[in-house]
Amino acid sequence: METIQRKIFTIDDLREEIEHWRINKNPRKAFFRSLLETPESSIAFLIFFIFILSAITVLPVVELFVFLVIRPILAVFHGIMVIIAAVFLRLSVRLLGHVGSQAVIHRERMLSKIIYSVLPAFLRGFVHVFGTSLKYYLRIDPHDVRSIGKIQEWVDDTVGVEGVWIESDVNRAVRLETWCPYVGAQLPYVKGKADKKLNPEFLAGKTCEGDCSYFCNGFMVNWVNYWIKYYNPDFELEPVKTLIPAGDEFCEFVYKRKRPL
Repeated sequence: METIQRKIFTIDDLREEIEHWRINKNPRKAFFRSLLETPESSIAFLIFFIFILSAITVLPVVELFVFLVIRPILAVFHGIMVIIAAVFLRLSVRLLGHVGSQAVIHRERMLSKIIYSVLPAFLRGFVHVFGTSLKYYLRIDPHDVRSIGKIQEWVDDTVGVEGVWIESDVNRAVRLETWCPYVGAQLPYVKGKADKKLNPEFLAGKTCEGDCSYFCNGFMVNWVNYWIKYYNPDFELEPVKTLIPAGDEFCEFVYKRKRPL
């Protein structure tokens, strides 16, 4: 049987291999110079360098600028807009209620006819002017039906209407308004079981026959719908069938998702 002879690898052999590698290797090239050998590699390296430079310098500066300058400016701006909206509502709600109610009753008359046609556009305009600021101020999540309902809470708190949420999930939320200071004062109502829920002035207030909810159904319910549609058109308000001016004990607002999850 033939024996295989193996050469012993010594330190001299290693030195010879290293010397051979040094003699035959390619000329040394600078790292950055090798990246710029072709136009394509030069462009790629330039883009990469700009990206890295931006990540290291520009982006932190931008984030710091947004945090220290933009956000405070936005907070002040939205805060001022919310204050303006609240003051306007507080000062004008009784006038709007009275004028709007009379416009519905006498909508065939010239002046009332004009007010009746203009008021919905005015309410939509209010939503578009103050909607973004109120969303920022109230931290409204447009994908959460209960969060969208914060706008009605804010309006109620601003004008003095009392209410409570009795139901809330991802598809549906229900709010009851249990007391309204304008029914019986600016707004007519059906005298009956809801008397104790009304403005203390109701005994000397305005009463009517039949359904007195024409103002609330014609304007206020639609106004809530404008808010909902502004924040997320995937939600809507069910037709309101229970209203204090109609003689009921409360106003019931049902928010729902058009296509339940």
